[in-house]
Amino acid sequence: MTERVDDRWFGDWIGYSAAATFASVVLILANPFTGYPRTIASALLVLALFPLYWFLARPSRAGVRGNSWQAWTYVGLSTAVYFVAYGLNNWANIALFIVSPQFFLVLSAVPAAIAIVVINLGGVTVRWLVGDLAPGDVASTLGLTLLVIAVSIYFSNRITAVTKESRERGLLIQRLREQQREIAELSEQQGAAAERERIAREMHDTLAQGFTSIVTLGHAVQGELDSDPATARRHAELITETAQENLQESRRIIAAMTPGRLAEATLGQALGRVARRFEEETGVPVAFRIEGEVRQAPPAVEVVALRVLQEALANVRKHAEASEVDAELAYRADAVALTVHDDGRGFDPAAPRDGFGLDGMQARVREAGGEFELTSAPGDGTRLRVVLPTSTPEEAAS
Repeated sequence: MTERVDDRWFGDWIGYSAAATFASVVLILANPFTGYPRTIASALLVLALFPLYWFLARPSRAGVRGNSWQAWTYVGLSTAVYFVAYGLNNWANIALFIVSPQFFLVLSAVPAAIAIVVINLGGVTVRWLVGDLAPGDVASTLGLTLLVIAVSIYFSNRITAVTKESRERGLLIQRLREQQREIAELSEQQGAAAERERIAREMHDTLAQGFTSIVTLGHAVQGELDSDPATARRHAELITETAQENLQESRRIIAAMTPGRLAEATLGQALGRVARRFEEETGVPVAFRIEGEVRQAPPAVEVVALRVLQEALANVRKHAEASEVDAELAYRADAVALTVHDDGRGFDPAAPRDGFGLDGMQARVREAGGEFELTSAPGDGTRLRVVLPTSTPEEAAS
C-alpha cells in the first residue's frame, strides 16, 4: 500500500515558508546598512529560497525525511545562497527561520542536524571573511551561534516530529477506513448468506412440503380412480387446495416472508389446521391439543412453531410409518412449548443424515433463542420438543 502524506499540513507549511520568506525580505530591505545594492542583492537571494524549495524539495516531491537527491541538492544550494546573502547583509541570518525547519522536513534527523550546524558555523565564518567580525566579538558570536544551533535543532525537530505524528495518524485513519470497508463487505456477505439460508428454510418448510403432498396425493388418486372414485375426488380436491396454498405461500415469501396460515389465525388455530390437513392427506390420526392460557406470541416465535410442526409431520409422512401422532402446544408464562410424538419406526439421532429438515428446524429454534430436544430410537418412535421464549431477556429479568 502506498503511504500518503498529510497534504493539508504541508499546505499550511508551504504557506508558512512563503510568509517567512516575505518577512525576511522586508527585514533585510529595512536595514540597508551595507548599502542598497548589496542589501537588494541579499534580499533577492533570500527570496530565491522559496522557488528553490518549491521545485526541488517540497514534500510532494521529496517526501518527509526522504534524503532524496532533490533534498540534498536543495540543502546544498540553499546553504550556498544563504552564505552569499549573509555576506551581503547581516540581516539575512533571519533566513535561518526558513531553512532550519525545511532541513528537518527533507532529511532524516542526524543529517538535518549536521546541516544546521554547518549553515550556522558557516555564517560565522562568512562574517569573519568579509571583515564584519571583530576579534573581540568572536567568542560572544560563537556562543550565540551555538545557542541558535541548539534552539534550531530542538524546535525544528519538534516541528518535524509533529509532522511525522500527523502523517502516522493519517495512515492509521486510512487503514481504519479500509478495515471498516472490509468489515462492511464481510457483514454484507454474511447477511446475504443468512438471508439465503432463511429463504431456503422457508421454501423447504412450505413449498417443498406442499409439493410432496401433491405428489403423494397424485399417486393415491391414480390407484383410486377406478376402485374408489369418491376418495379419488376428495384427494383431487386436496391437491387443488394444497396447490392454491403453495401459490399463496410463494407470493407471501416473495412479499414479506409471512406464513399464510398465521395471517388471519391464532397460533393454535394454524397448528390445528396443519394437523387436520395432515390427517386428511395421510389417513394417520393426529391428536392435537392446547394447554395453558392462550395468548399472543411474538410473530417470529409463531412462525418457528408453525414451521417446526410442518417439518415434524413431513418427516412422519416420509419416514416414520406411524399409526398415530400426538401433538401439544403448551403456553407458559414466558414461553410456548410444542411437542410432537409419533409411534413410528424411529431412528438413530446420532447417525449421519442427508436431509435438510431436522438441521434447518434446529437452526430456526436456536435463532429464536429456544431449546430443541429430539428423542428417538429404532422401533421406538420419535419425540420432538421445542421451547420458544415469548419475552426478551430484559422482560424476563424484570
